[in-house]
Amino acid sequence: MGHRRNIYVPKTKPWQKIVEELIDYAAGIVDSNEIAKQTLRNVQNRYSNLENDPSVKAAFKFLLEVAIAFQKDKPVEYLQSRGILDSNEFSILKLARAAVNYKKEEVVSHEYQTFAKQSLVDALNHWYINNIDKGVSLFNDKLNSEQILYKVSNGSGFCEVSRLFFSKFTERYLKYFLEREASEYISNTTLRNKFSQELELNVENISKHAFETAKITQSFSAGWFYNHVKGELPSDNEIKGFLAHAFGKMKRELLEEEIN
Repeated sequence: MGHRRNIYVPKTKPWQKIVEELIDYAAGIVDSNEIAKQTLRNVQNRYSNLENDPSVKAAFKFLLEVAIAFQKDKPVEYLQSRGILDSNEFSILKLARAAVNYKKEEVVSHEYQTFAKQSLVDALNHWYINNIDKGVSLFNDKLNSEQILYKVSNGSGFCEVSRLFFSKFTERYLKYFLEREASEYISNTTLRNKFSQELELNVENISKHAFETAKITQSFSAGWFYNHVKGELPSDNEIKGFLAHAFGKMKRELLEEEIN
């Protein structure tokens, strides 16, 4: 993981434009540009030290444990041996429940823990659905969950699910700080309620923007996985290094958007 300069990832719709459209009904009354910029600054500030947060590290470790499990001949037995599953019955729902309970006692910030666990579950669910064969229903009785998850055991599958994790995490923080900043700038109760309605109606734009921002993590995650995940969990320092690099790249990506 070198120190080359970030290459700015083009967005379908720039952040400033997303916020401008959300607050279009209050044009001339509310400064959408300042709200957009302050939101990006706040997220950048949050991303400055996340690699040291135990809940964020635990969420990423869970992804690694799942990937390692499906490198094994008996992945469910491995997950049981690691205290992740409590029975040999396996489904994506049981895995999601395990994700919520995984190392939940390791918490410094409940805000970080909530966002990290929600993002982890969302990432697993979205990745799983995306990897079901076309034409096969999610509720098909013959759906083999284990067979699908074998795809996460290599660099290609892992970089997809880790991008989703960073994307969902970023989406939550963009929405969180956008709402907070809007409440600071919009004093009129009617206009503030209108903003909340517009935000819920247009959350897909924020989701897409976060996913495009997280693309920057894919450029190195597959290589890191191949070099560090070889049948066992990487060291804490290796995991911390990966997270520092990933959040650092995300932070610089948001800075580029703020100043452009």
